[in-house]
Amino acid sequence: MNSIISTVSFAFAFNKVRPAEVVDKIIKFVVDIMTPGRGTGESSWWMRGLRNVQRSSERIEKEMELRSHLAAWDDEFPFMHHELIIRYGAGLLASAAALAVYDLFRGNDRKSNRYY
Repeated sequence: MNSIISTVSFAFAFNKVRPAEVVDKIIKFVVDIMTPGRGTGESSWWMRGLRNVQRSSERIEKEMELRSHLAAWDDEFPFMHHELIIRYGAGLLASAAALAVYDLFRGNDRKSNRYY
């Protein structure tokens, strides 16, 4: 029964996940981490506006750099496209979660009947 649940949950998640949305969220998260936040020199409204423009241009530059690295990865390793990796990861995560939930509902009664 475990293999059936694992296979069905993997196949469902593999087909249902939208890799483009996952990649966009990951890139947004990484850019947020890589781009510095507010700093010194923002005492006037003009400097805040200038810093906001600088920060947004840095974010766009970092995002374009990450996307170019993804495109280079896809060109270098066409058999392991980044979207395929995300689909496999989602399938493995769904499979592990489904098995954990199944074991939780099944309970410990089968484990106590084992003889070693």
